Parts: sequence; structure tokens; C-alpha cells
Amino acid sequence: MITIREWMNNKTILITGGAGFFGKVLTEKLLRTCPDMRRIYLIIRPKWGKTPQERWDEISKDALFETVLAETPGIMDQKVTVLDGDMSLINLGLRQEIIEELQNTVNIIFHSAATVRFNDPLHKAFLSNTRGTLEMCKLASETSNLEVFVHVSTTYCNYNLMKTCFEEKIYEPCQDWRTILKLIETDNPVVMNTVSYKIIQDHPNTYTFSKSLGEKIVEEYSCKFPTVIARPPVVVGIFRVPNPGWTDNLNGLLGITTACCKGVMRVLKGKEECCLDYIPVDVAINALIVSGWEKATGENKELSIYNCSYSNLLPIFSLKAVHDVGLEVNKKECALDDDIWYPFLIFATNDIYFHFLFYIFQVIPAVFLDSILFLINKKRRLIKLNIKMYQAVQAVAPFTTKNIKFDNKKYKALWNKLSQDEEEIYSLRPPSDFNWREIVLILHKGVKKYFLKENLEDEEYHRKKLMRLYYLHQFAKGIIISATFTLSYKLINAAIYRYIL
Repeated sequence: MITIREWMNNKTILITGGAGFFGKVLTEKLLRTCPDMRRIYLIIRPKWGKTPQERWDEISKDALFETVLAETPGIMDQKVTVLDGDMSLINLGLRQEIIEELQNTVNIIFHSAATVRFNDPLHKAFLSNTRGTLEMCKLASETSNLEVFVHVSTTYCNYNLMKTCFEEKIYEPCQDWRTILKLIETDNPVVMNTVSYKIIQDHPNTYTFSKSLGEKIVEEYSCKFPTVIARPPVVVGIFRVPNPGWTDNLNGLLGITTACCKGVMRVLKGKEECCLDYIPVDVAINALIVSGWEKATGENKELSIYNCSYSNLLPIFSLKAVHDVGLEVNKKECALDDDIWYPFLIFATNDIYFHFLFYIFQVIPAVFLDSILFLINKKRRLIKLNIKMYQAVQAVAPFTTKNIKFDNKKYKALWNKLSQDEEEIYSLRPPSDFNWREIVLILHKGVKKYFLKENLEDEEYHRKKLMRLYYLHQFAKGIIISATFTLSYKLINAAIYRYIL
């Protein structure tokens, strides 16, 4: 069996979502480890008034690409071609001559483009994640030299089935994608979004709904070309190479620990013992490359589905543990800048209790601080931030209140296909000395350096500031407890006095 790098020699690769989290890391990995491939086509849409090429020129200056550009300075210009396209449009928004070029030259397709916002309107999520997948499958079916089509899904796409364990297979979606496509294309989007809760049924959001329909489309087209569906869980920053801790978002545990350490998140709707399933983005990218290589060079050409899950292979890491380890790392080794309060977090599962706590610990302080900012003629931001935080907490609540397991037998079997040399480059195995604290520290430093653009130096200053906030926090707690005790005492005395009289 040929190696991955031998397989990639002289190949033309198409990557959708080139400006996204997966697209960037996948492109960097291929450029760095497979320099003899022929070309990478990236489909990127215009955004923020910038053309796709302008967006990519800006992205390519990111620290993520420092290593590969230092090793091969001209490789970006030689190997990468940016295409002006949009996954939500018919024919992906590509010109006909570009479509014909792709159909005649592409050997490998990685379909990673998706809108990942949980609260996106139904029509937007469907057009990008479902119809976009349909358009990609149509393109793939007309591509003459296609060796493999790798579709990126999510382990949580079938959450609506309320199972405790999901297998590596296609589950029937709650709606027929053809029916929804007809409704989306012919009806008023405003009407569709208004009744979306009835259409998506038990799905927690439009993201999982649209991804489940996308999987069904891929299954139907899988008889036309070798196909892989890779299902990563919650994807976090880079663990190993090229830049440990690098990230361009605050998904999953990074969002929780960062918001807590900044002192802006104090209430979370979830269970302390709930465990999410995490995968570093560099390992997820390895899974895409390895699964595509195995399908293209192996004998089995039927659809393969991999749950890229690690929860049954690693020590249990609950939300409470995420919080505790994150705060310890922030306090002792890597404090974040611009924290506004001493970090703490209260978990709530009851809806009434959650809203009560959110009002007390999030809304009232936000109104108070924004009022001060208004008086001193500064920009008010806390109320707006808390609105976004409330929406985010509500969106992730289905996943932070229930434990789900994923069967990963097929995925683990994939690990043994690699040679010893390529195991080092495209490793899928967790390290034998795995330590959650070490992982959180790496990711925490990555958020501070790459996402927040904060200096890793001058930690002593930040620790002293954190201690000052701690004493202020304890003082405020004392006042609140004393006030509550005093008020309760007076109310009880008043009630007893009325009863006696």
C-alpha cells in the first residue's frame, strides 16, 4: 500500500471553506507535509467588502503559516489557487469555465465548508450546509478523475434521536431534504424561519438539522464515487504542530474557560458532571487525510463513516473539571489580560433558576458597569456582550446538560493502517501520557497569544491584579451575604410581630 505522501504526489485537491477553521489548517498541513502535490483549489466567498483573493492574502499572513512559508517561501503562490464561490448558491457560485476546469483536473475533494452558528436562520443554514453539500456532490459526480470525496460532518448531527450512543452509520433524518429544498426555494424565507421549530422537530438547532440532511445527500451520491464521512466532535485548537495552541475561534471548552477567566461569564446552563467530546483541530485534519487516503487506495469503495471520538479513550473531563482546571491555569501560569472580575462559574439546569442567576450575576452587573461607562463618556459594551452570551449559553444548553457517547470502532481501526513513519506525521492516537491540565494550558496560551493577541510576558503583574480582584470579590460576597441575612432577619421579625399582634 502506498504511503499518504506518495498518494498525494501530483494530485489536484479541492477544499471548500478555505477561509474557515478547518480549511486553513488543512491547507497548511497539505502544503507542509505533501509539497509534491500539484495544486490546491480553495473555494472562498467574498466577505466584509473583500474579494476571496484579498481574504486569502490576509489569512496567509497568519502565524499558522509561518513554518511552511519559512521552509518553502514560494509554495503559496505555486500551489494555491483561490476561487470566488459561495456554498449557498447554485453551482457554488462558480463560473462555468471554472466548473469545467475542476471537473477535468481535481483528484481529491475535502468538503469542510459550513456555517457553524447554532442560531442561524433555517434558510441560511440549509442553503449553506445542505444545498451546498448537494451542489458539491453534483460537481463530484461529474469529476472525471476523482479518487475520493471527504465530507466533514459532526458527531452531534443526529442529536434529535435522543440516543445515548451513536454508531458509525447514517441515521434517517427527520425530514426529506428534497421537500425542505423545495420549500426553501419557493416559499418566503421569513415564513420558513418563523416555523423552523416545527420543521427541525427535536433538533436543538438549525446546524445539526442541516448537517443531518447533508449526510443523507452524501449517502445517496456515494454510489457514484468513493466517499468518506468524517464526524469530528467539538473541535479545539492545535495540540502539536505547527503552532501548539493556535486557534481562530473560541468553540467548546475554550469559550467557557476564556469567558470565565475574563470575568464576564458567571452562569452556565449545564450539569457539572456533563462531558463533551473534544478533538484538537490538527488531529481532526489528520483524520480527514488518513480516511481519504485509506478509501482512495484501499479495496473497499463503499461509503465509510468515522466518529472521530476520543471520550472513551481519555480520562473523564467534565464541565466542572474544565472550569476548575481552566481557572487554575489562568491563576498560576497564564493569566488573561483585561479581566473585569475574579473568575467564578455557577452551573444551573433548572430554567427558572438559571434565569434568576443570570439576572443577578450577569444582567445587573452589566447594567451597572455600562451606566458608569456612559457617565464617563466611554463606549458601552457589557449589555450587548451579555445578550450574545445569553444566546450562546442557550444554544449550547442541549449539549451541556446531557452526556452522549459515540461508537468509534471503525475510526480506531483506521489508526492501524499507518506506517510507523507516517504515524508521526498524521497521528490519530492520543498520547500515552495524556494529561488534561497540559492540554488546557497549551490551548489557554494559544487563545491568549493567537486569538486575543495578548502578550505572554509580564505574568507577575496579572497575578497581582487577579489577587486584588479576589479580595474585591470576597468583599462583595460578604456584603451580599450580610445584606441577605439582614433582610431575611427583618422580614422574619416583621412576620412574627404581625402574628403576635
